[in-house]
Amino acid sequence: MIKSINHLIVAISNDLKKWAPEAKPWFRGESGDGPSLCPKIANHKLTEENYLLQSFRRQAGGLANVPPRDHTDMWLFLAQHYGVPTRLLDWTEGALHALYFVINREKPNPRLYMLNPRELNTLAGSKTFAPNYPLSWTGGGGLYVALAWQNRTLDPGQIIEAKKIGLKLDIPLAFPAIYQDTRMIAQRSCFTIHGEQLEPLQDILERREIGTEKCFFEYKIDPKSRKAILRELSILGVSAATLFPDLDHLAEDLLNEMKGY
Repeated sequence: MIKSINHLIVAISNDLKKWAPEAKPWFRGESGDGPSLCPKIANHKLTEENYLLQSFRRQAGGLANVPPRDHTDMWLFLAQHYGVPTRLLDWTEGALHALYFVINREKPNPRLYMLNPRELNTLAGSKTFAPNYPLSWTGGGGLYVALAWQNRTLDPGQIIEAKKIGLKLDIPLAFPAIYQDTRMIAQRSCFTIHGEQLEPLQDILERREIGTEKCFFEYKIDPKSRKAILRELSILGVSAATLFPDLDHLAEDLLNEMKGY
């Protein structure tokens, strides 16, 4: 169980040795006793999925700088980032960013995940599985993504919109975000996208007899060490104001400073 940042760094360093040297990990924090690494839309009727995205797209235009209406991928990033249930999961390139997200409030069963996005995409794009992944939306249309898996890279230019070709997304795909919001930049956002199987990533891999440690590791955080870890994060420059660069979170930082962390 992780009780300090140093403890986490040692654990991550040891597990990274089990992956290829070129692996560039992503991180995600979760809490509670529900399913892990499962998109929020799984808790809703699938008929609501398209409605939620379209309603968000329709109403957000007057509130912020937003993508062009036909850039469904960018709208998905934005909707997920602000809490709309989608088939995406948020990740970050920063381990300490993810650690902050999971301990900034008192929550049961806090834990951190480290993902190997390159390996996940290699599995999804191997000859065992179809190399092209259109993502069907309720009512037709929507976003279809294809992974240029031959080069086994995560270059954003290799994740392209593709025409509907009748195949289904099996294993989730990992891809970097197109930054369009200051929060996404500050949080170094990236995403995985589920397709047909709206289930925990672990279940999807195990059903295909793929060892989960090929793709991710889990680190349980000691809830009793929460305040001490928050203090360490603050010393290292990771706080509400650095991850949410606005006045509300600047005020939150000042209040936390008065509380001693």
